[in-house]
Amino acid sequence: MKAINIDVNRTGFPVTLAGIEFFFDCSTEHIEKYESKYVEVENKLKELDETDSVESQKEALKLGYDVMLGEGAFNQLYEKVPDLLAWINAFFDLSSGIGKNVDEFKKEQEQKSSQLKSKYLSKKSKKKG
Repeated sequence: MKAINIDVNRTGFPVTLAGIEFFFDCSTEHIEKYESKYVEVENKLKELDETDSVESQKEALKLGYDVMLGEGAFNQLYEKVPDLLAWINAFFDLSSGIGKNVDEFKKEQEQKSSQLKSKYLSKKSKKKG
């Protein structure tokens, strides 16, 4: 009997910010969590103004970056570049880029699934015939 060996790779793509590399997880579980939390974070960031404390601004950003790039991401970034305004601006660029990549990823996955399904059904119908 032959052994079956199937490589399984994590789905997602690398993201580099301030020279630090992260990985955006495109698993179904993470995408659902990301999409639900993102709206909350975006609203918090839009509501922020100069009168809000630095700590409340950092907390909103921490939630956003950590949801996108993993726990502790914002602390790493802020330690390297301690500039709140820079990270607020980068957040919207990052979220836009991630949104585009996720849309592309979903399309690719749908195409692959459809192709595999067609291939499987074709083989199955040939065996019956």
